[in-house]
Amino acid sequence: MRGIRRKLIVICLCIILFAVFSLLRYRKSSKDNDTKGKQTQSNQVTKTEDSASDESTMPDKHSVPDESTTPDENTTSGKNTNSASANNKESSESPTTSTDKKPTSDTEVTNVLNEVPDTREALNQLPAETILNISKVEDIAMDTYFYYEEISENVFNKIKGKSYGEDCTVPRKDLRYIRVLHYGFDEKTHIGELIVNKAIAKDIVEIFKELYEAKYPIEKMVLIDAYDADDNTSMADNNTSSFNFRPVPGGSHLSKHALGLAIDINPLYNPYVQYMKDKTVILPVEGSKYADRSLDNPYYIRENDVLFKAFTKRGFSWGGFWKTEPDYQHFVKKID
Repeated sequence: MRGIRRKLIVICLCIILFAVFSLLRYRKSSKDNDTKGKQTQSNQVTKTEDSASDESTMPDKHSVPDESTTPDENTTSGKNTNSASANNKESSESPTTSTDKKPTSDTEVTNVLNEVPDTREALNQLPAETILNISKVEDIAMDTYFYYEEISENVFNKIKGKSYGEDCTVPRKDLRYIRVLHYGFDEKTHIGELIVNKAIAKDIVEIFKELYEAKYPIEKMVLIDAYDADDNTSMADNNTSSFNFRPVPGGSHLSKHALGLAIDINPLYNPYVQYMKDKTVILPVEGSKYADRSLDNPYYIRENDVLFKAFTKRGFSWGGFWKTEPDYQHFVKKID
C-alpha cells in the first residue's frame, strides 16, 4: 500500500510541475506577442507620419494656385466694357446682341488726379471720367468745373463721322460742348462731358451742379462717340449721353437726341420698355431685369426724386410717364 501511495504522490507532483511549467511558457509567449504588436503599431504610425510629411511637400491637384503669381485679367486685358447691339429705342424689332464694343482708349482708363486743375484750360486737357481728389463741394469754384462752350475743332474731330455724321442737318453752331463734375457710383468726383443743343445748355449745367451738390450717383458720362455712336452699346455700359444724330427707325422725323434736346441718365438701370401685342422690347437688353420698377434700387429714377425735380422744374418732361413705351432714362425739353 505504501508503494502505491508513493507512486500516486509522485504522479501528482509531476502533474503539478507540468501544469506550472506550461503556465510559465504561456505567459512568456503572450508577453512576447504583446511586445511584437506594439512594435508593429509603432512602425505603422511612423510610416503614416512619413507619408503625410512627403505628401505635404507635393502639389495638390485640387489646390488653388497662389494668386500673387497669377496674372490679373483686369490688368492684362484692360477693363471689360459691357456692350449690346440691339435695335434703337424707337424700333419695334426684337433686340439682338452682337460683338462687344469698347470705348476708345481716351475713356477706357480712368485717371486719378490728386492735384486739381484750377482753370478751364487745364481741365480741358484731362479726359472725361478722370477722378478728381475733391473732398468738399465748397472747395471748388463751380464756374471752373461746370460750363458749356461752342464745339471746338478738337471736339468736332471726335464726333465727325460718328454722332455727327455726313448726313447731319443740325448746324454745328447750334450745339454746345458741356463739362461738369458728377458723383460716381464709387463715391468719387468724376469729370463728365456731354454735347447738347445750345437752347438747353445752361439748363443742363445748372442741373448737374444741383445733382453734384446732392451727391446724386451717375456712373459714367462720356460722349457717345466713344462707342462709335452706337446707342445700345452706350446704354449697356450705363453711359449718360445726349446728342446723337439719327432719325427714328422706320420714320422720317429725327429723334430728339439728334437735335441734342434729350438726355439719357444711367440707362442700364432705367431702360426703355416697349409693350407690344405679342412681345415686350427692353433696351438695353442687359437692363431687362430693371424694367421691374417695384424693385428697391438706388439707381432707379423715381418721380419726385432729386434728379426728377431738377429736370422737371426747368421744363423737361420724363419718359417714365409714357404709358405704352416708358423710357425711364429719358428727359426731353420742347423748344419753340
